[in-house]
Amino acid sequence: MAPEEYRRNLVAPLAPPPTAAAIPKLPPGIWFRPAHTPIPVSLKDLYETGIESGHGETRAHLKLRVARYDYELDLANAQLRNATAEIARAGGERVQLRRELEDIHRLHEQHSRDLEAAIAAARARIRDFEESTFWKASAPLRYIAHKAKELPRSARRIAHQTRLIPPRLGTARSIARDQGLVELLRRVGAKVTKRAARSAGIHRRAGLESRIEALHVPASDAPKVTVIVPTFGQDLHTFTCLKAVAAEAAVVPLEVLVMDDCAPVAAADALKGVTGVRFERNAQNLGFLRNCNRAATLARGEYLLFLNNDAVLEPGSIAALLRVLEGAPDVGIAGAKLVYPDGRLQEAGGILWRDGSAWNVGRGEDPDRPEHNYVRDVDYCSGACLLIAKSLFEANGGFDELYLPAYYEDADLCLKVRAAGKRVVYQPAAEAVHFEGVSHGVDTASGVKRHQVDNQSKLQQRWKSVLQSHRVNGVLPRLERDRDAKHRVLLVEACMLTPDHDAGSVRTWKLIEVMQRLGAKVTFVAANLEHREPYVGRLQQAGVEVLYAPYVTSIDALIEERGVDFDIIILARYYVAAPHIDAVRRHAPRALLVLDTIDLHYLRQRRLAALEKSSALAQGAQKTHQQEIDCIQRSDVTWVVSEVERDILSREVPSARVLVQSLIHDLGPRRNGFGERAGLLFVGGFRHPPNIDAALWYVGEIAPLLAEMLPGVTTHFIGSNAPRAILDLQAPGIDVVGYVPDLEPWLERCRVSVSPLRYGAGMKGKVIESMSHGLPVVATAMSVEGMRLAPDKEAVMAEEPRAFAEAVARLYRDEGLWNRVSQSARDHVKDHFSREVAAEGLGRLFEISEHRRRG
Repeated sequence: MAPEEYRRNLVAPLAPPPTAAAIPKLPPGIWFRPAHTPIPVSLKDLYETGIESGHGETRAHLKLRVARYDYELDLANAQLRNATAEIARAGGERVQLRRELEDIHRLHEQHSRDLEAAIAAARARIRDFEESTFWKASAPLRYIAHKAKELPRSARRIAHQTRLIPPRLGTARSIARDQGLVELLRRVGAKVTKRAARSAGIHRRAGLESRIEALHVPASDAPKVTVIVPTFGQDLHTFTCLKAVAAEAAVVPLEVLVMDDCAPVAAADALKGVTGVRFERNAQNLGFLRNCNRAATLARGEYLLFLNNDAVLEPGSIAALLRVLEGAPDVGIAGAKLVYPDGRLQEAGGILWRDGSAWNVGRGEDPDRPEHNYVRDVDYCSGACLLIAKSLFEANGGFDELYLPAYYEDADLCLKVRAAGKRVVYQPAAEAVHFEGVSHGVDTASGVKRHQVDNQSKLQQRWKSVLQSHRVNGVLPRLERDRDAKHRVLLVEACMLTPDHDAGSVRTWKLIEVMQRLGAKVTFVAANLEHREPYVGRLQQAGVEVLYAPYVTSIDALIEERGVDFDIIILARYYVAAPHIDAVRRHAPRALLVLDTIDLHYLRQRRLAALEKSSALAQGAQKTHQQEIDCIQRSDVTWVVSEVERDILSREVPSARVLVQSLIHDLGPRRNGFGERAGLLFVGGFRHPPNIDAALWYVGEIAPLLAEMLPGVTTHFIGSNAPRAILDLQAPGIDVVGYVPDLEPWLERCRVSVSPLRYGAGMKGKVIESMSHGLPVVATAMSVEGMRLAPDKEAVMAEEPRAFAEAVARLYRDEGLWNRVSQSARDHVKDHFSREVAAEGLGRLFEISEHRRRG
């Protein structure tokens, strides 16, 4: 019987009047079901067909399905009972674990109380001991014992200085002969007189203004920086903050947004005497994070400076922060040094530890300590004073609302910026006095501050893969603050670098720059521990940690305290290295010890002795030779500036590892051509005796010949520390200019540079600097030793006075020769004295250092 016939004859008579809805449409697969496939039909269809329509085969199938479902239901119930039992067991274990954790916590608290009690008892015992008669009576003995510890260092220094007497006597005789006894006494006095040390100690900063009064904050129509000051009451703090910002507006085009987060008293009313400021009041309290984000949407400046209303900027801070961002395209965020009103340091940049907790570098210390005063990369900068480009802030979504209402949003933003390939930089030249806790207090157990603990966990979870490479909380913060350093280098020179005075300082300064480009963190200290501005500040702004007195008491003490931090220790000049090599070996055994000869001193002294035909000078040169060779033999690597000196040492000290690390010069501009120039140029610092000898020889032997060959042409003598013997050379055709802060204008106006050195060693920076600007040079062989120059190609060479004068006159008159030498000189500097060439040499040094560490 077909389905339709079955319905019509058997089902329809039993049903109500037939309708389309009353008679179900039966699935065709039920009536003619293939035996080898399951029926893809619902229980409802089976019920309607098998029970209501009376089809036996369908009813039998329904019975099988129901039986299967009963079985599956029983199985599911059994699994549910097992799962319930597991949950019950887990709950019991959790309760047990909680009890164990509570026990551990109680033990920890008890241990902490016991430890605090022990510390208090120990302090009490120390206090009682220090106040005792015995302690006071034994003070002289302790002082003697302390001095006795210093005796070996003092003895080594005295012995070293004694060994230097013979060569120095030779130099002294040379100075007395060429410059007079008065100049000799002046030089000796300058050596023995100790430079005034930079004062140390914490001093209070300015506090709050006494009252709110009239104030105008200059506003720019085209602001470079929008200063965002979020507020919620505390109006006197806000006024003090704005008064400091007003002074900054005279230097940087600003707009100031005071973001009133719906305080009980509107900021615009409380500060109604303040003009030039945009007051924005939220319709409801948004919280710190959303308040700042809203401010960013209203800002018109290219940069955003987030500044807490309880932070007071020191003069020049905004310009200093802006200098960091505009000076390096890869910097995304710059933050300031934060100082408490009592003068203690609050933060010199921040460290994020592996658990996501934050560490304020230097907290509670003297903010003037050298380690807190150089520009460096950091994990994060506090949002209390943070500068960022508006476009970068928007690209990273502003402060993430994951951290509502506040705390850790600044650290998260810094991590995002770093993840995007930008740097986060601490700028110590920007200082803000921070009245920390004014807005939200300092108690993390209540109020908004309680979110500080919760948000630390959120940060740690989000950035877990990044933080995994960070150290555990509190471990070696001195190294962790410069975590990104690939190499750590300590460089000790005789005195502060003064690149506007001497070529040696130019070389060292540029070597530092190239080291930094290769990922090195460089610490510089002068052997005399001087703090000399503006040079210290310039190095610090370049990212160099500069150490000085009174924060460092001696080079040996520094090496003893921090020697293990360094991968490479460079001691410049043998007389600086000699007294400290033993300290390096004892306290920095892993460090690669490099002697930077600057030039071979004994070679220069031997040549002077030969020139003067002096046996006394020869004896002094021999003493220097012994000491310099001894330092070379005791060092891991020796630096020289030319292949000539390397070849000399390969014969004299074949076991030494000698690397050439030459001078570095960037190509300067060459704006003026032959016809736009006039005059001759002599450059050389006059603390260096060979330069004095050269100047005297030039004026006495060469200048009279040039007066006949080039009438009316003047030679300009430029160099610092000119003694009376040089100043007295002033005459028609001889212009003793002395020190100039910028040599470039002279390199552009003069037609020929002269370098008539008769003795010396090393490579002459003044010659290469002239060449780098395309100023042709006439030089003696001594002046260009080791430079691989071809005569009449990169320079014109001559030895005797008449030949020298003729060479000057020929180059001065011949425009074709002048142009050829000018261009060839620049090409030679680019090929042999560029930063790229220096980087290759430093790369070899770093490879040696890494091999030593691995070995």
